[in-house]
Amino acid sequence: MSNRSAPFLIAAGRGLLDAGERAVYVAGAAAAAGWSIALEWTRAPWTGMLLAAVSTITAVISLWLMVRIAIDKKLFAALEQTELGADTLAALDDALSALGWIDGSKAGRTLDARVRGVARLCKKATSLAAFQMLLIAGALSASGFVPFLRP
Repeated sequence: MSNRSAPFLIAAGRGLLDAGERAVYVAGAAAAAGWSIALEWTRAPWTGMLLAAVSTITAVISLWLMVRIAIDKKLFAALEQTELGADTLAALDDALSALGWIDGSKAGRTLDARVRGVARLCKKATSLAAFQMLLIAGALSASGFVPFLRP
């Protein structure tokens, strides 16, 4: 990686983190909608409880992803403000290691490897949001609530 490409890699990482953050918000809102539907589901209480349980699990995963994305957003913002030299990423790894957030196997990654990691994090957040929205759509359909098909 050249220092000339570093600002663009950092910008790409920050953009991915912004998108991931929005996906986590969608997943959280969909989880809340799942709970709302589950509470109203009287025809099949076990189905409602299953929907509530899955919505709770996705909400917890969303919170974890939100924490990771928030931390990475701050780290990429700090990288953007720093003159990227040979020891910059090593200093970042030292700080993360001191906090106990990475182990030795993660240390020494290049900036482009870190951006690829952010892309994976964004993909997880987007997949979780899509899963939760499909779950809500299925629950609404199974409950008979399909307003766009009504005359």
